Amino acid sequence: MLDELSLSTTVFGRERAGLPVEKMLDLIAEAGYRHIEISRHHDLAGRTETVRRAGLRVWSIHGVSGAAAASLDERGRRRQVDDECRRIEALACFAPAPCVVHYVDRRLDREYGRQFRRSIEEIHAFAVRFGFTVAVETAPYKPQVDERYPDSAEIAAFVRSFATPDLRMTVDINHSNLHERLDAVAANCDGLIANVHLSDNHGQWEDHLPPGEGIIDLKQTFAQLRLHGYEGPANLEYHVPEPPDAAALRRVRLRTLELLGWQRE
Repeated sequence: MLDELSLSTTVFGRERAGLPVEKMLDLIAEAGYRHIEISRHHDLAGRTETVRRAGLRVWSIHGVSGAAAASLDERGRRRQVDDECRRIEALACFAPAPCVVHYVDRRLDREYGRQFRRSIEEIHAFAVRFGFTVAVETAPYKPQVDERYPDSAEIAAFVRSFATPDLRMTVDINHSNLHERLDAVAANCDGLIANVHLSDNHGQWEDHLPPGEGIIDLKQTFAQLRLHGYEGPANLEYHVPEPPDAAALRRVRLRTLELLGWQRE
C-alpha cells in the first residue's frame, strides 16, 4: 500500500449535520481516493456493501473513547470502555483495520494512568476477538488543558509493555509536531506504527489544516515513518469549515501527492 492516500471522513464534520453516508463516500471516490478512515463522528456499521459500491476500502477506524477512559469514577470509566467496545463490535465487518484510540493519561496523579491502562487492557482484549489491531495515538501538546504532556517515547513504552503485535500506534503528525521533532517521534515509535494521521499546523496548535497550509515538511516526515516501519497509506485527517465537494477533495489529494513527492495520478 506504499504511495497511496487514505482520507478520514472527519473532513465532512459530524454525520448529523453533514451529508448522507452514500453521498459522502461517492464524493471521496470521485475525488480519486481509494481508502478511508471512518471518523468517530460517522456510523458505517454493517455498510460493507455501501463502501464496496463506492469503490473504497476502509483502511482504519477511529474510536470514540476520551478522557473518561482514565477516570477515577469507575462507572464513568466503565461506560467509556463499553462505548468503545460497542463501536468495535458494530464495525467488525471492517476488521482487520487499525482501531485508533486516544492516549488520555495526561494527569499528574498516577492513579489516572493505572485506570487508563485498565481501559486499554479491556478494549484491546475485546478488539482482538474481532480481528482488530488497536493503535494508540500520539497526543497533542495542550498545556492550557492538560496537566502534563505524554510524549511519543512514553506512549511507545506503554505500547511495548503489552508485548503483543496487535497493540500498536497511530502517529498523529499534527499532534506530535507541536512539541517534538518528527524524526525523533518516528524513531521513538520504531516498529510500532500501524497508522498515521496526516494534517498540517503552524507549530502552535493542532489546527488540522490541509497539507501544505502549515509548516510541516511532509515529504521528510513520511520518509522517516517509512524508515521506521510504517507501510500503510498517508492517511489524511484534516478539518475544513464546511463539508467539501469532490473538486476540493481532489485538490487536497493532488497537493498532498505533490508534497510527498509521489506520482500525481
